[in-house]
Amino acid sequence: MDNGYSDGEYSDYELDFFQAVDRNTMAEQAIFDALLELSDDQYYTLFEVQIEHVCGAARVQVFPERAGTLYRCMRCGVAGIIGG
Repeated sequence: MDNGYSDGEYSDYELDFFQAVDRNTMAEQAIFDALLELSDDQYYTLFEVQIEHVCGAARVQVFPERAGTLYRCMRCGVAGIIGG
């Protein structure tokens, strides 16, 4: 997988860390993309979207609000806030 990391530039531990960050960033971007067309009256509404999460293909509950987007993966249970 070409991820922009040069061979030998990072230790295996560092490479695993940066790849995990990349996977998380891609999952968060997929959540944003899925909710891109929200209208004002759809904020504060619970949605479920199918995305490629860090744990693999998963359904994710998403609650968009003005301060950020709350999410929870239904497969692995990871929850968090995107944006702000």
